[in-house]
Amino acid sequence: MARLDDMEADSLRHYLDWLRKNEGFIQRRITRTSVLDRVLRGTEEDTYERLKNRFISAIHSLDDEREAELLLDVFALSEATAGVPRLQERRRIHGAAINRGIDSVASRERAALDHLHSRLVAGTYAQSPLVLHVPEMHGGIIYEHTSTLIIVENRKWRETREYYRFANMIDDLEYVTVTRSYPGIVYPDERGDFKVNTRPVAGAGWNDHFWHINEAHTKTEPMKRAEVYDLKFRIEPGSAEAARADALKLGSRAFHHRALLASIQVGFIGEKPASVWAFERVSPYARPLHPAEGDLMVLDDRGVATLRLRDVYGGLFSGVAWDWRG
Repeated sequence: MARLDDMEADSLRHYLDWLRKNEGFIQRRITRTSVLDRVLRGTEEDTYERLKNRFISAIHSLDDEREAELLLDVFALSEATAGVPRLQERRRIHGAAINRGIDSVASRERAALDHLHSRLVAGTYAQSPLVLHVPEMHGGIIYEHTSTLIIVENRKWRETREYYRFANMIDDLEYVTVTRSYPGIVYPDERGDFKVNTRPVAGAGWNDHFWHINEAHTKTEPMKRAEVYDLKFRIEPGSAEAARADALKLGSRAFHHRALLASIQVGFIGEKPASVWAFERVSPYARPLHPAEGDLMVLDDRGVATLRLRDVYGGLFSGVAWDWRG
């Protein structure tokens, strides 16, 4: 990809305005003669799926995660808006998710589009064909975006929802492993391309090995180098013991591979804790047990505490803790 001159950069801005309308980002609207195709294409062999992944990568690279979520909905690239043929309906869906009206959603699009335009022109996102600004983790993967949502209802753990979007950096990677310290039953997304094989680790919890499967979902298939994959699953208690009232007072995640953007959320339904606090990049023995040792958090109007992180790696823990006592 060559750098754009001023006229081409301005043309890209108008193209993004046009592309968010009607059906959004779909294959027949990304023509080979468009300036966006030029920005996203690295070689003549690049497929539409690769161009789409690069566009999503640029959106995920935005500093404000709320803008990223807005643009994914606006361009019909989110799970909620994929296939929705009209922009106004996509705005309505996004507005319902954030408790805002259509006009309020529309008013936020300009700034988000400007920030996306800057990312695309400069090539400052993980999958840019212009330059890779993130060092490759030899023998591993790069998490482009991860999210963990832990749901607690009246002090009891109800479920955990996990999402990982990652780029594979080695040849023929057969599976990825997510480790957890608590018992539960893992359910991969039925529409996804992974199956799970859970194995207990003596004294250390469980390893959930997610094996990649082929498009027909008939057999396993190794992941290719430099391709992007989406892993989504949920974990539910397997017994009353796993969901006992006093079991869960902390939720955290350690990243052994680089994560460009990570969010850890805890949603409280019913009874709310007396205090909630965040912690970042600590050893497993230094996770704070009292709010004075971390940063106090405020629940949003849905009862959710959110911690957002950028460029985390090295195996240290970040997360949310809480106390039910006043």
